[in-house]
Amino acid sequence: MLDAVCSVGVDGCARCSVYKVYTFTDVNHGQVTLELHHCEQTFHANIHGLWRSMRIFEVSCELRNGQNTEWLKECIDAFVKQFLSEGFQLQKPDFRTEAPKRQALTRKADLTNADISSFFHMPIKDASRELGLSTTYLKRICRQLGIPRWPYRKVASLAFDAQ
Repeated sequence: MLDAVCSVGVDGCARCSVYKVYTFTDVNHGQVTLELHHCEQTFHANIHGLWRSMRIFEVSCELRNGQNTEWLKECIDAFVKQFLSEGFQLQKPDFRTEAPKRQALTRKADLTNADISSFFHMPIKDASRELGLSTTYLKRICRQLGIPRWPYRKVASLAFDAQ
């Protein structure tokens, strides 16, 4: 029984993740969507049909033997073949949405010894925050420039001795 696994509401299952979605369309019969849901250790199918933007049916069922992935694949393949044989068209998901453009990052590795040395008076965490770098990346740049350790403590103790 599905209720023991998941609570199905109007917008689908409460605790499930959608594993796979197939949408079939037919001019005369509308649209049928098969959603394969994964909840904890089991799978279940949620099938619903639309006609002129109205939901006309919805069926949810737990897939017995749901942990056997070969069996699950065979069931899905049989379902897809059945709908295709009845004249439905399988809708391909549109993955061609354009990714948002990002600005080119400034090259952080172009920092020189003089650029970095102006931050030696502060702890490495503060310096990395000021430079907009992670502390790990700042340490890597320092090693490339021949600075084995961040000299904050040495600079601070020299400043203290000078007073």
